[in-house]
Amino acid sequence: MDMKAGGAVNRSKYDQIIRAAVAEFQDRGFAATSMDRICAEAEVSKRTLYKYFESKDNLFQSIVGLMADRFADALTQKFNPDRDIREQLTELAWAEGRLLISADVMAMARMVISQVLLSPELGALVQDRVDSHSVFFHMMRDADAAGHLVIDDPDRAANEFIALIKAKAFWPVILGGPMLTEDQMSDLVQHTVDMIMSRYAP
Repeated sequence: MDMKAGGAVNRSKYDQIIRAAVAEFQDRGFAATSMDRICAEAEVSKRTLYKYFESKDNLFQSIVGLMADRFADALTQKFNPDRDIREQLTELAWAEGRLLISADVMAMARMVISQVLLSPELGALVQDRVDSHSVFFHMMRDADAAGHLVIDDPDRAANEFIALIKAKAFWPVILGGPMLTEDQMSDLVQHTVDMIMSRYAP
């Protein structure tokens, strides 16, 4: 991220540029995106835009970085052998779920996925930066080691856990459907945890 240290005005300008860039990348694709149009949409000068982002590529990578930061900040759960496993799985599912009912996060996700589909070489960059799998994997692996769950393949179990959530709350939205409401996400989280417990509880 290239934002210079500064006060509220700088943060506001930066956020305006990011919002305009997300919309521009999603609507037109990376190749056709114009820095001039981003300036116009964000209502900032070209000088201001290049003060924060040295190039279109840098701007795109900054958006990927922002999305990665949101996932990293939200997904910090670690297995605690002294706590109820269902409660911990529910907290982990909600950590992912809250991201998927965030309009800002899903707008960035739609933009990034659309570019990955057009330019597969971007896939590795995105996968490296935005990956919640490791948090789910460690939760499942450590819960198995402590006897709270019985899992022969924690990697597969983590993928199953994530897939149960994303099948309803991520991919339909990426393809143009409405985001889940908080109540709908609550139902999905409960259903997901029930499925995991029915499969892996001792």
